[in-house]
Amino acid sequence: MQDHADDNNATRGCPPWCGRDHRPGLHPDDQHHASTSRRVPMVIGNPAIDRDDLAVTDAVIVRLLRPTHSDLTWLEVVSEEGRRVRLISTLDSARRLLTVLHELVSDASS
Repeated sequence: MQDHADDNNATRGCPPWCGRDHRPGLHPDDQHHASTSRRVPMVIGNPAIDRDDLAVTDAVIVRLLRPTHSDLTWLEVVSEEGRRVRLISTLDSARRLLTVLHELVSDASS
């Protein structure tokens, strides 16, 4: 293993939303930028198969991620516990999804 004690690339270009403390000496390929996680309570289920009363409360954690050696930012939405919910997409894909979600929620509210 190579010693990276003098390698300070981990904090170079750190985006303003990054809330991580980057450890000195750890190679940038072994680190990533991460925003503060946000917890979203949800009710989830499978309405195509299960009855509504089988829906369960859960929570997802949402945050931004970016490898320190990359310019590509990712949106991560994952279950707080377990793996019931897992969505990781680029910001461009998340924007397209947000547009469709907004349309669907608006349609359902009509």
